Amino acid sequence: MRIFKLIAVLVIFTLVAASCNKVPDNDIKPDGAIESVNDLKVPSNFDWKTTQTIDLVVILPESGEIQPLIVTNRDGSVKYFRGFPDDGSRTLRTKITIPSYITDLRFIYNGTSGPNIAYIGESTVTYNFNSTLKSTDVVNCDLVGYKTYSRGGWAQIPRPPRYNNVIPIGWFRDRNFSTVYPNGSFVVGIGNTVIFNSGNAVGVCLSAIGGGEPRILAPGNALNPAGPLGNMANQIIAARLNRDYSAAGVLGTNPAGYTLGELVFIGGPFANTTVNDFLIMAETALGGGDMKGLTASEWSSAAESIINSFNDGVNGNVLTCPPDPIQDDPYIEVSSICLISDVVFTISNTGDGNMTSAFDYSVTKNGVEVDNGTYELDVNEDLELTYTGFISDEFRIVIETPLNEDIQSTISGCGSQDPPTEQYAGTLAYEDLWPGKGDYDFNDLVIDYDFVINKDNQEKVQSINATFVVKAFGASYHNGFGFTLPTVSPDAIVSVSGYNVINNTVFNIASNGLENNQSKATIIVFDDVRRVMPQTTGGIGVNTQLEYNYTEPVTIVVNIVFANNAITYSELNIGSFNPFLVVNTEVNGAPGERGWEIHLPNYEPSDLMNTSLLGQWEDNSAAAAGRYFVTADNLPWAINIAEGFDWVIEFQDITGAFNHFAEWAQSGGTNYQDWYKNLSGYRNDDKIYPTQIGN
Repeated sequence: MRIFKLIAVLVIFTLVAASCNKVPDNDIKPDGAIESVNDLKVPSNFDWKTTQTIDLVVILPESGEIQPLIVTNRDGSVKYFRGFPDDGSRTLRTKITIPSYITDLRFIYNGTSGPNIAYIGESTVTYNFNSTLKSTDVVNCDLVGYKTYSRGGWAQIPRPPRYNNVIPIGWFRDRNFSTVYPNGSFVVGIGNTVIFNSGNAVGVCLSAIGGGEPRILAPGNALNPAGPLGNMANQIIAARLNRDYSAAGVLGTNPAGYTLGELVFIGGPFANTTVNDFLIMAETALGGGDMKGLTASEWSSAAESIINSFNDGVNGNVLTCPPDPIQDDPYIEVSSICLISDVVFTISNTGDGNMTSAFDYSVTKNGVEVDNGTYELDVNEDLELTYTGFISDEFRIVIETPLNEDIQSTISGCGSQDPPTEQYAGTLAYEDLWPGKGDYDFNDLVIDYDFVINKDNQEKVQSINATFVVKAFGASYHNGFGFTLPTVSPDAIVSVSGYNVINNTVFNIASNGLENNQSKATIIVFDDVRRVMPQTTGGIGVNTQLEYNYTEPVTIVVNIVFANNAITYSELNIGSFNPFLVVNTEVNGAPGERGWEIHLPNYEPSDLMNTSLLGQWEDNSAAAAGRYFVTADNLPWAINIAEGFDWVIEFQDITGAFNHFAEWAQSGGTNYQDWYKNLSGYRNDDKIYPTQIGN
C-alpha cells in the first residue's frame, strides 16, 4: 500500500508539473553568464541561510540594580534582544538570530558609556561591561566622499560595463591595478603571504568556490593562488584593496584630505586604531603571527566592518577622522531612538576636546521627573540612558552643557508591551515541485512571518503571537503550510488559536491546536492556500503574473500560549523554527495526502512526512547525514530571507532578478550576504513583481 501511494503521488506530481511548466525568458546573456539556478556551482556545505544564530554571553555592570540589556545593530536602529539574565546572576546568556550580513553588535545598558560594540566571532559573542575600552579620541569631521566595495565586488570577473546594471567593479579593479601597485605586485600577509601580479588574479582568488571557513594562511609565499584561502584572508584582502585604492586616489575623495587608511575605528576592540595600523595587525595574524586573543572569525568580521564602512558611499558609522593634535572644546549633542518598548537617550561629546567637569541632566515622563544625574564625557564618548513607557507617554531629557546652555530632546509614541517582547521576522519563498526540480522563481508560495515572543523578567516564554501574511503563490497545487518548534515539546503548549484549517481528513488537530502524532510542537497555519487566498482571475496562481489583477495579501494570526515555566527564550531558539509546505492537500476536490512536505535545506521533516518520497527524482536527501531537501548539486526548494523580500515575476529565474544571488550562493554565503536588499545595482526591477505593480 505504501508503494502504491508513492506511485500515485508521483503520477499526480507529473501531471500537475506538466500543467505548471514555466518557460524562462529569452534574455540574451554574455557567454558563460549564469542564466539559471541550475547553472550554479554551490559548495556542498552551503546551508542557504540568510541568518546567523549567535550565542550571547554578556557580563553586566557589577554595581546597581539589574536592568534590561538591549542588543541592536551598530547604529541602534534595529533591536535584536531586550532582556535579563535568566538565573538571577549578572551574566546574561541567550541566543539571537540576526541577518548574516551583520558583523558586529551594539550593547545598550542604562547609565553606561559607549558606544559598546563587539565583533561577531563564529557563533559566539562575549562582552564584559566591566572591562571595556574607552571610546576613541577623535574630532567631529565631515565623512563625505568615501566609498568602499565588498569582497564580492572586488571578486567580480570583468564584464561589459552595462551587464545587468551591475557596477563593473572587476573592470575598475583591473584598470587601476598598475596605478595602485606600480611595482606590479599586491602582497597580503606578514610572515606567510599571498602575492598577486594582476587584478584579474585577485578576482579569480576571491571568487573561488568553497573553503570559506576563516583561517590563517598556509606556510610559504603563494603566487596568484586560484583556490579558496578562507574568509579571514578574503576579507583582509578586500579591506586592503579598499585602503590601497583610496590611498592611490582612485577610490573616493574627501574634503578633509584623509585617506581611508588614516581613519580610525569609533568603537569595539580596535577603538583608537587607524585602518592602517589595524591592517598591520590583521596581516600579521593572517600570516601566522600574534592573533591578539581574537579568533580568525573575529578578524574576518573586523576587516569586513572596514569593507562596510562606506559601502555604496553610505557612512556605516564604523570609522571617523583621526585625533586633532590640538585638543580644543567639547561639544555636546543628544539624540533619541525608539526601540519598541524602550526610549534610549544618548548624550554624546562630538567636539574636539574632553570635558573637564561634570554637568547635570534630568529626564521627565509626561512632565514628571523620573531621573536625574551628571555626565562627563571624553571626545566621541556616549552616555546611554534607557526608559520604558507606554505609547501615550512623552519623554524629555534636558542637559546642561559646557557652553552654559541647555539642550533637550523629546520623544513620544514609542509604546511598550508588558511583559517584554522579542521579535523575529522574515519571508519564506518556496518551489513546490519537489522531489522534482522547479523553475527557481521561488514564488510558488511567498509568505511573510513575524513572531512576537512575550516573556517575563526571568526570560520565561509566556506566549507567541505569530503573524503570517500570504503575499503570492505561483502554483496549481492546493498547498498547506505549517511549522515545527524543534526545541518545544507538545506538553509545553497550553493552546493554539487563530489557525485556518477545515480539512480534518488530511490534518488531525488536537484540542489544544497542535497537530496530533508529532513529537515536537507542530502547528498547521492553513490547510489550502487556494482556499484562504482564492484565485479570482486566470493564470497560474495569485500575484505572480502582471497580466492579471493584484490580490490583497491574506493575514493569519496564530496565538500560542505556553505552560508556566516551560521554556526560556534562549531555549526556544526561535531562529530554529522549521516551516514547511504540505503539498496537494486537495486533489480534484477530494482530500489529498498529509505526507508530502517541503522544508528548508537540511531541515528535518516532521513525524508525519512520507519518508519514502525522500531520495526520489532530483531529491538527494540522506537522513543519516542530516541532508534533506537538496539536490545532488546542493540546490534547494525553499529559502528563508532574513528581511522583507520582493518576489520574482512568473517565468523569471531568481538569478536574473537579483544580480548577486548567484555570487552569494557560489561563494557559500560569504559574498553579498544582503543580496535581497534594494540597493544600487542589486536587482532588476522589471523582473520583480511588487516593483512592477507599484507596491
